[in-house]
Amino acid sequence: MMTTTRYSLAFLLVGCLLAPNRLFANERSTIRGMGMARTFVASSRGLDAVGVNPANLAVPDHGTVTFSILPFGAHVGSDFLDYDLYTKYFTGVQTDSGRVGRYLTEQDKKQIMDSFTDPLARTTAELEARLIGATYRLEGIGAVALSVTDHIGAFADVPRDYFKFILNGNPTGSSYRFDGAKVQASWTREYALSFGVNLPRVRFLKSLTGGAAVKLIHGFGYYEVQRFNTALATDEHATLTGSVDFLSRSAGTDPTAARFIGSYTLFPELAGKGVGVDLGVRGEVNDFLSVGISVTDVGSLRWTKNAEEKYADTTLVIDDPLNEEQRAAVERAVKGRSRETGAFSTSLPTTVRFGVALEIHKLPEMEDMPGELLVELDYNQSIKETAYSTKTPRVSLGVEYKPIPWLPLRSGVSFGGTDHMNLALGFGVNLGVFDFELASENVTWLLVPKSFSQGSVAIGTRFRF
Repeated sequence: MMTTTRYSLAFLLVGCLLAPNRLFANERSTIRGMGMARTFVASSRGLDAVGVNPANLAVPDHGTVTFSILPFGAHVGSDFLDYDLYTKYFTGVQTDSGRVGRYLTEQDKKQIMDSFTDPLARTTAELEARLIGATYRLEGIGAVALSVTDHIGAFADVPRDYFKFILNGNPTGSSYRFDGAKVQASWTREYALSFGVNLPRVRFLKSLTGGAAVKLIHGFGYYEVQRFNTALATDEHATLTGSVDFLSRSAGTDPTAARFIGSYTLFPELAGKGVGVDLGVRGEVNDFLSVGISVTDVGSLRWTKNAEEKYADTTLVIDDPLNEEQRAAVERAVKGRSRETGAFSTSLPTTVRFGVALEIHKLPEMEDMPGELLVELDYNQSIKETAYSTKTPRVSLGVEYKPIPWLPLRSGVSFGGTDHMNLALGFGVNLGVFDFELASENVTWLLVPKSFSQGSVAIGTRFRF
């Protein structure tokens, strides 16, 4: 029934869930850590310690001065949509006259719906690029680091009923609820001054270091769906009734607009400011065992530029899709209403981290093993849910093996967080004054290229003097 109404309401849900006005795509620029499934709290060194555990800056690293050239990491993932499903059903069919839309059979629709294992499915995207990164070592004292890092991240929780409505429309007797839908998206830049120092030795540790970082956060764009309570039902007379209740807020620019790429500037218009702090300690228990503890991104960001809310709270009754008044009511619900709002604050992705690292080759019974082998176990717990973090804890196990000193080979596995489970691989080429590193936190896109639902890549270079 009512094709026009069906797709108008579909656009309403897309508008609310996928944020047409503010949708944007932190650890991703740490390439070594990415290759170890983001396992790095106790073993990271130099710039890899920035944003993870500043105490590790004080641990000896190669070179007095190091700087990186635009390392970056990107990640996308979905709880329900894998690559094969996407290309099969959502990219059309190739014909002699080009690609055309695909007609979905009932079996096709069932296969799409079967991909939902829960009532809500989360889709995430994240990009991190370190524009500037440099460290300077103070012999016998520790080290300082200066970094400038861009973060773009987003997640969307999409209800199963939403896709069911899109695929099947609203036949008589149908009903849908879209409660639980949620979206957050953010684009920020972090200016961080980090330092790590040697601390007085305590009785049960071979050595102890501490560190801190102070961060100035600039915000360029933000979007959040704060409330989304919508229901649709069609009775036996083919009359559709629905309640539409949503509230979203946004600030700043729109980096997904078609004009954005062509008009990109390194210094966009500022939409918000904030301050953050990292704190950390690291201790060596003995020659082969070390532990690290840190709390990162303690602080908030205050958004002031173009701050507005979109909202709707209405009831729809549609029994004639050709009725101008009813169609106008749908369009008003689709668009919602906007109002300026005062400045508002959002939390940084505050995270507590704990790691234990074991250097196998330094064990007394393993001193004759070829190469160097490090194994680390980490626990990460975000306290705040943001566009970059979830409150679901993440446990990871990472391995780094150096068959020869200049060729580190890395792997790892993680459980929890936004990705549920990851298998990571990575390697580096360390040539003294120059490092090259490549990693993927989830290699299923390489191992099963037709059915992966999570994928990431990270790459970077570094100079040491």
